[in-house]
Amino acid sequence: MPRNLLPWVLLAVAAVVAVTVLRNPAPPVAPPAASNVPSMAPAGPPGVPVASGPGASARTYDDPPLDETEQHDVRIHIQHELCEEGAGRINVLEGLEPTDKKGFRIVSACLRHGNVAWYKCVLKAGTRLEAGTCNRRLLNSGLTP
Repeated sequence: MPRNLLPWVLLAVAAVVAVTVLRNPAPPVAPPAASNVPSMAPAGPPGVPVASGPGASARTYDDPPLDETEQHDVRIHIQHELCEEGAGRINVLEGLEPTDKKGFRIVSACLRHGNVAWYKCVLKAGTRLEAGTCNRRLLNSGLTP
């Protein structure tokens, strides 16, 4: 008779252990204390201010507010052909072929958030920095629906 009970006893013990472990999760691991080891975070491109000091959580930019036309145009979604054309324009500004695969990231963001204001801005951009400003202000700003 004890042989028939052994599997049931082992199953009961395993169940108790599992419930105990699941009910009492491990305490959260505290982040390591600050050290003199330099941060591995990128500093960003030269000439772009980076927030620092207590309470600084992100880069800061001195972008002008959107004008009335941009506020209107940022709500008008564009078609995928225009997304591809805008990404091609940015590739050209970077010295790449318009159909280079590095533009896929921009096409992807544009398919989700692309708008007329971004498209107009990218077409007017004369440098990669200006096109990056268009991306930041009008494509990745959270203003789009």
